[in-house]
Amino acid sequence: MSLSAHSRSALMRSESPWRAGAVLVLVLLAYSSAWQGVFQFDDYRVIVDAQAVHTLSAWIEQLDRGLRPLLKLSYLLNWSLDPHPWGFHAFNLLVHLGTTLIVYKLALRFGAAHAPAQDWRTIAWLTALIFAVHPVHTEAITYISGRGTSAMTLFYLAALWAHASGRTLWSLLAFALAVLVKESAMLLPLALLAWEIALGTPRQLIARRLWPWLAIALLGTVMLLLHPAYFELVGNSLNVRAFTTGFATQLNAAAYLIGKLFLPMALNIDPDLPTITRASTLWPQLLALGLLLMLAWRCLRSRPWISMAIAWVVLHLLFFNSVFPRVDIANERLLYWGDWALIFAVVVEAQRRISGRWLVPSGLALAGVLAFITFQRNQVYHSEISLWQDTAQHSPNKARVLNNLGFAYAEAGHWPEAELAYLQALEADPDYIKAINNLEAVRTRMREPSP
Repeated sequence: MSLSAHSRSALMRSESPWRAGAVLVLVLLAYSSAWQGVFQFDDYRVIVDAQAVHTLSAWIEQLDRGLRPLLKLSYLLNWSLDPHPWGFHAFNLLVHLGTTLIVYKLALRFGAAHAPAQDWRTIAWLTALIFAVHPVHTEAITYISGRGTSAMTLFYLAALWAHASGRTLWSLLAFALAVLVKESAMLLPLALLAWEIALGTPRQLIARRLWPWLAIALLGTVMLLLHPAYFELVGNSLNVRAFTTGFATQLNAAAYLIGKLFLPMALNIDPDLPTITRASTLWPQLLALGLLLMLAWRCLRSRPWISMAIAWVVLHLLFFNSVFPRVDIANERLLYWGDWALIFAVVVEAQRRISGRWLVPSGLALAGVLAFITFQRNQVYHSEISLWQDTAQHSPNKARVLNNLGFAYAEAGHWPEAELAYLQALEADPDYIKAINNLEAVRTRMREPSP
């Protein structure tokens, strides 16, 4: 017995509240263990000990020489309301919920643009649900200073959605806000280009549609380079690794991150990935990349969501970080702006293979498992020691990780444990100056008589 078009529309409207409620409930459950999280290492540098985010006058004073003014303004608002971590966690979670809503709208918009007669609501909802509770996003949400990535992504994806909806001024405003949060948002014109190509927009129309964003990006690039702090940031980034080395290194990192997306076990905020000087040593990854690019080309008309997913991943996980290399080769928070299109493509393909009545229950079951892993993952942020113990378990030979663990022990007054961690850091890298200095400081403290 089939439903009439009016009945189906009424059913979809009646389902929306429970679906939105399901996303909200699962997110709140998954992140219910995050409220106990404390300020961590980077949080002290950019928030707790940063005078520029403690008063409005200090924030204004550093505008001509500081980085990421809108991000710092958000820290200032949090600090002014309540300098304790829970308020920062609440803000980050609100940002995440907003980004989840934009992911839903993007998936709906892309699907409707490709096949207007098809109902894309379930696919868009499942895409947003999986994005909302996936444990690879905890670093961008629970690590308080991960807000730089999560807030930038909110405005970045909002700019994409506004562009796709024909709201040019709103898109340009969101683009500017994204750049003021984090400069990597300058990649947006290429993301818009990927969107237009995937949907088969004619070349002449693409040029007419994208010129405002290209103009803003060019103007923004000039302005950033004239700003001394951003000029120094770009210069330091370009000096990290040569392009060929950066490409090989980031190709390996992108493969690692995508693996964590599909198998989110043994998550690690500081993975021990090598700097690779010869791309030829990565022939399996290079072969996979070539095959994926061929697949993107072949699917451009029949399955554009696959083309969009591949283009999005290549742009955000490989291309950008190859051109502007990072000291940290791979962090899970990179997936926060780099995986929504891939999740969308996987959901679309699953919908084509799973019986209609089983799609929603299967999606809910998967989301439940992911939410449980996220809940457990958030517990490692309850203290600096627990976070770096967990990280050291997965990167046991990385000097920086062991040094950070030693510092966490020292801050808590656990001197023997700190000494051991610093010694392990020096076993991994005998010339690591931070560990050398920290070890000496701890041994000096241990020689002092107890009060």
